[in-house]
Amino acid sequence: MPLFSKLLLIFLVNFTSAFIQGATGFGYALIAMAIMPLFLPMSECSAISAVTVVAIGLQMTLTLRKSLKLKTILLPVLCCFLTINLGLYLLDRFDELLLRIILAALLILVTVLFLYMQKKKVTLPDRWYSAAGAGLLTGISTGLFNIVGPFFMVYYINVCESTLQLKASLEFSFLLAGLYSAFMHTFVYHNINVSVLPELAASVLAVLLAGALGLKLYRKIDKQKITRFVYILLPMMAATLIIKGLI
Repeated sequence: MPLFSKLLLIFLVNFTSAFIQGATGFGYALIAMAIMPLFLPMSECSAISAVTVVAIGLQMTLTLRKSLKLKTILLPVLCCFLTINLGLYLLDRFDELLLRIILAALLILVTVLFLYMQKKKVTLPDRWYSAAGAGLLTGISTGLFNIVGPFFMVYYINVCESTLQLKASLEFSFLLAGLYSAFMHTFVYHNINVSVLPELAASVLAVLLAGALGLKLYRKIDKQKITRFVYILLPMMAATLIIKGLI
């Protein structure tokens, strides 16, 4: 694929994913990591996602800093750090097809979990084990695919007092997890290097533009409809990932 075409695809995928996250509070890595592996190696996708998650998290945290309560995020983020290395180790050891299958399974699991919790109005108790469980699962999905949001979202949506606190908690968690993951990708696994700088630049530019636009719509947009659309789309993306890996 010509470099310009690849960079344009990366820009469009990251812009769309970041816009949805800016408008709804989550969804960047779920969408970006479902689409980018269709035309990029999984390790490169994970590296790009790590850097862009930092860019999104920094932008949103600075904007929403007054709504942030550090006590809420402390335990889940610390537990997340405990298992990020496990996810990175699995990323380095597993072959491409197996990684695609794991990602597809995660996409389907997240879809079922969210739809079930919405339908049954299930809530998590505000207890240490809920925070720890969300953090440990997030660490693995962050190390493998830089998917930070789903398990944190399930926890924060049950314990945060307002939508702005929810979004601020998610975005600051993205920032911290992304920084750790980007550090490991750069200095340990070397997935972030000079050769991927054009891809990183295209993705960061896209997410910063989209994040600013999405945040303006955060209070106005119908989040329920977008959420339903995203979780209908995710299983279709999961099937596409597996089919492409088999061809």
